[in-house]
Amino acid sequence: MQSLTNTQLDKGCLPSFLDYQHQFVDYLRHPQNDDSLPASLPTRINIYAKLLYSKIDASLHTCFPITRELLGATIWQDLVREFIKVHQCQSPLYREIPDEFIDYLMNENPQIELPDFMAELAHYEWMELVLETEKPLNTNPVFPINDDLLTITPALNPILHLLHYRFPVQSISPTNKYWKNWKNRPTPYNQEAVILAGIRDADFKIYFIELNAVTARLIELMQEGLSTSEQALLEVAAELHYGDHETILPFGIDILQQLKTQHIIIGAQHEQ
Repeated sequence: MQSLTNTQLDKGCLPSFLDYQHQFVDYLRHPQNDDSLPASLPTRINIYAKLLYSKIDASLHTCFPITRELLGATIWQDLVREFIKVHQCQSPLYREIPDEFIDYLMNENPQIELPDFMAELAHYEWMELVLETEKPLNTNPVFPINDDLLTITPALNPILHLLHYRFPVQSISPTNKYWKNWKNRPTPYNQEAVILAGIRDADFKIYFIELNAVTARLIELMQEGLSTSEQALLEVAAELHYGDHETILPFGIDILQQLKTQHIIIGAQHEQ
């Protein structure tokens, strides 16, 4: 860093520590040309700005490869620079840079032109990182299922997120012209709502499973952990205004078996 001379100190040119910090951080957030560089800052501060951008870009590039490719290098760089410039990060941790980026995309108003689906696509990509790194909160014992899935109170996968999107994010790809040509679309994309279950199995493999609304609602009820599978199914039947609630049970057994195969139901909460 450039040091201040005795002459500069005598002239009272040394800014307060707080002012200096603000000037330094402001420059890192929004680098300017050399002509506008405050005299109090080191002449090579642009090196720090480049390092900051490089570290943040590397973290985001790893987490959001599809988003980056669809946007293209120029728009992506502009988006990352704006994120650095305007977003007030709540965490200093390198691992949480993607979390901050998602907060910026979902809750702020980026001034970069982005396709309608972009925030949700980025969130979908980010969820893979969440599922990979999340620690289970539920440490209750899980008991094996003997035969009857209806009578148990299901124990669900502790790493499970129900995700609701307006666009089919799992199908968006930079190799698909429908999504790739977003800049040339004369009208907005049609919304095609999708519900996904994001899970991590016992072997630490990540899965995204598409669900219908009935199955998603059943999982929501089972996540409350207060009822048997049969009670949860009958509640779904009541919400759907089935005339004969019992008719949902044979259909429900198939759903429960599928959820078990998909590692969403992993056992019973109580010994049978």
